[in-house]
Amino acid sequence: MKNIIINSLILLGLVSSSFASSTSEEALKTSIKGYSDHVYGQYVESLDRAKVLRDSLKLFTDAPSVMTQEMAKKAWISAREVYGQTEVFRFYGGPIDNDEGPEGLLNAWPLDEAYIDYVEGAPNAGIINNVSDFPEITKELLTSLNELDGEKNVSTGYHAIEFLLWGQDMYADGAGRRSYEDYIEAYAPNAKRRSQYLNIAADLLVEHLSSLVEQWSDNKNNYRTTFESDNKKETLKKILSGLIFMAGDELSGERMYVAYETMGQEDEHSCFSDMTHMDIIWNYLGLENVITATGVLELPELKGSALVSQVKERMATVNKLLHSIPAPFDQAILSEEGRAIILSSVEELELLAAELVKVSEVLGAKVDF
Repeated sequence: MKNIIINSLILLGLVSSSFASSTSEEALKTSIKGYSDHVYGQYVESLDRAKVLRDSLKLFTDAPSVMTQEMAKKAWISAREVYGQTEVFRFYGGPIDNDEGPEGLLNAWPLDEAYIDYVEGAPNAGIINNVSDFPEITKELLTSLNELDGEKNVSTGYHAIEFLLWGQDMYADGAGRRSYEDYIEAYAPNAKRRSQYLNIAADLLVEHLSSLVEQWSDNKNNYRTTFESDNKKETLKKILSGLIFMAGDELSGERMYVAYETMGQEDEHSCFSDMTHMDIIWNYLGLENVITATGVLELPELKGSALVSQVKERMATVNKLLHSIPAPFDQAILSEEGRAIILSSVEELELLAAELVKVSEVLGAKVDF
């Protein structure tokens, strides 16, 4: 009788262990699918808004005016809102930033304005004004020139478009003030080439985002299929890498601390439009969105863990801090109040990244950071 009871308990333990393992695997599979669905949806929305931007830019260059320029600027800001939330999909060699990925063509910065167009003190600078070397502006030309001979030699993407809409930001009280007259032949040299450049940059934006939508579409022979069919822990590690490197390196370091340290406007993300403060918030919301879409903090291995409460509290703190950074960012990095909030934000983001590394360890998908 004793042996029967012991054997029964052993069997029950094995069944319970098997059930728990099965439950954990199903939860992880659901989490990964939630991520894929979210990535796809975000890139679809980014593409849709890029198309609106492209159409707004065409309207502007066909009929330059204060009104059409303002419409194009609003379309750019709207496009950035969603794209900024996709940047957390980087940092693991996915479609956006593998060797063939378009990240550098979409979002490279900082940007040397004089590489594209005239700047203060150099009226003939840039690709647009260099007719002898670049007689025709084409997609192929702009693509080939992007980051050629230097990472600041940016010729494509959101920030090239931003510069061509706003111009240099030479003002403490607002964004750049490029005139719509830059796109009228009677008022500005190479106005037609400037219009061509702007429209081609928008076309490239749409093309590159379309490629990302294709790679994350469901039921196709593409990256998503491999992503979901690979070893689940390795796939989870990729998801967590995006979160950790965005919080602890890219956002806290490259996008905030560098500008804080140098106090230089050229080191802020969207310096021409003065939208850097919103870039920061959108990047961070992207991180929060992934955590929600995947339910990664609700996976069985973390059930009842104090670490989950710690991460959630840290996220709330970071969110509050980032929303309190004074705008514009290029003035916040100069003021005592702004600098204090920025530094606190950087420190909290780094702590969040460290906590997420611990999460990765508990989940058996340790991220080296």
